[in-house]
Amino acid sequence: MAHLNKVLLIQPPFTLLEHEVPSIVPPLGLAYIAAVLEREGYDVTVLDAVVEDPVRKRIDGNFFNIGLSFKEIRKEIERKRPCVVGVSCLFSSQSHNAQRVAGLAKEVDDSIAVIFGGAHPSSIPHIVLQDGNVDFVVIGEGERTFLELLSELERGSSAPSKIRGIAFRRGKEVVRTQPQEYIKNLDSLPFPARHLLPMEKYLKQRTLHGSDLVRPPATTMITSRGCPFNCVFCSIHTVFGWQWRSRSPENIVDEIEALANDFGVREIHFEDDNLTFDAGRMQRIADEIVERGLDIKWTTPNGVAVWTLDKTTLVKMKESGCYKLCFGIESGDVGTLKFIRKPLSLERARSVIKTAKEVGIWTHAFFVIGFPFEPLSSINKTLDFAKSSGVDFANFFIATPYPGTDLHKIMVENGFIPNEPTYLSETYFSLRTMKSSISTRCFTSEQLDRLLKICYDNFVMNKILSYLELKELKYLFKRVRAPGDWLFLLRLGKRFLQLRKK
Repeated sequence: MAHLNKVLLIQPPFTLLEHEVPSIVPPLGLAYIAAVLEREGYDVTVLDAVVEDPVRKRIDGNFFNIGLSFKEIRKEIERKRPCVVGVSCLFSSQSHNAQRVAGLAKEVDDSIAVIFGGAHPSSIPHIVLQDGNVDFVVIGEGERTFLELLSELERGSSAPSKIRGIAFRRGKEVVRTQPQEYIKNLDSLPFPARHLLPMEKYLKQRTLHGSDLVRPPATTMITSRGCPFNCVFCSIHTVFGWQWRSRSPENIVDEIEALANDFGVREIHFEDDNLTFDAGRMQRIADEIVERGLDIKWTTPNGVAVWTLDKTTLVKMKESGCYKLCFGIESGDVGTLKFIRKPLSLERARSVIKTAKEVGIWTHAFFVIGFPFEPLSSINKTLDFAKSSGVDFANFFIATPYPGTDLHKIMVENGFIPNEPTYLSETYFSLRTMKSSISTRCFTSEQLDRLLKICYDNFVMNKILSYLELKELKYLFKRVRAPGDWLFLLRLGKRFLQLRKK
C-alpha cells in the first residue's frame, strides 16, 4: 500500500429502541483524528451518517435506524474514493452497523484499508478482527496511533508490528502490539476539525444527549481524558487509560471562544468523565470564562464526581454559566457501592446536591440497578435515596456488561452471558442500558425492565409532590429567572410526563 493520502472517517448509523434517545452530536473522536491528519497534510473527510439523516426509520419490531441507509453510505464511499476508511465504534450495541460499513468499503474497493477505533474494538480487537473486512484496530487513544499507522502503511508495510497500540491479522493469528503511550500534553492537539462536519445540522438540535437546552445553539467539548477510578461497569479505560490528563484552562476557553465566534454557540456540554477532578483547575476555567466576558451556559451530561465539589467551586461554576450538574451516584446502597468500587459517601452526595441547589444549579443524578447479585432491598435503597436526596432529575439504567469491564468478566464467570462470542453476536446488540437482556441471580430480564419503570414512576411522582413544599419552590425560583429558564422548566415538566408513559 502506498500514497494513502485520501482518508474517509465514518460514524455509522445508530440502531435504537423506540424509547432510546439518539445522541446527535459531533463525533469528537473522529474530529480530533481528522484535525491531526489534516495538520500532517492528509486529505481528510468525515461522514457522520447519523446527522445526515436523523429521522427514525422502523426496521424490525421496536427497533429503528437513525442515519443514512447503507446504500447511501456505499454511494458516499464510491464518490469520495478514499484509500483509507476509518470507522468509529463507540458502543457495543452499534457494532453490527460498524461491521457492515467495513463490508461496504471492501465492496467498493478491496484495496481500501479499513481501520476500526473506539471503546468496543479497543476492548476486544481479537473478536472484531474475525471480520475479514477489518484490516486494523486502533486500540485506545487514536490520534497518534492512526497517524503512525498510515505512515507505516505508506512505506509499504502490510503487517506494521512496530506501531504501538494496534491489532491486525497475520495469517490466522491476531497480533496485538505493545500499548501506545498516552498523549501527556493535550494542549498540543489541534481543536477538533469541526469545519469538516455539517455543524449547521448539529446546531439545529434542541436536545443533546437527551437533555433539553437552556440557550441553543449548543455543542460538545472534551477538556480532559483518563480516569484513575475503577468502577466495575466502566469501559473508558480501554480508550483513555487510568491516568487523568487535562487541557489548560486557557486552551479550553480559547476553544469556547472560537465556538462562539465561528458557529454562534451559546451553550457547551462538557463530555469529560472527570471535568472537576482537579477543583483548582475547574475554578480557573470558571474564572477564565468570566474574565473574558463570555456569556455562555454549560452543563456536564456525562456526570461529575460528587466528592470533588465544594461551595467555592460550585459558586464559581454558577458564575461562569453552569446551569446543571449531573452526578454519577449509581446506588443508594452502601454494599452495592462497594461492589461497584465507587468511592462515594452518600451523605457527602446529599450535601453537594443541597449546596448546588442553593447556589442555583439544577441537579441531575444517574443510578444503576440490576447488578448480578443485587437484591430488591438494594434497588429499593437506590430509589429511596433518589427521592430523598433532593436531586431535581434522575436517570435509572440497567447494569450493562460492556466488553473490557470487570462487570463483563464477572457475568461471564458466573454464566450470565456467553464467553468469547463471534463478532456479530446478538449479545453485543442487546447491551443496552435502558432495556435488560440479561437475567441476574435475583431477577429475570423482564423483571428488571419492570423495576426500571417502577423507579421512574416513583421518582417522578415524588418529585411532582415535592414542589408543593415551600422549600422546593424556593430552590426552583433560584434557578428560574430568564425567559430561557422558564422554557427549560416547561420542557423539563414535559419530559417528566413522558417518563411516566414509558
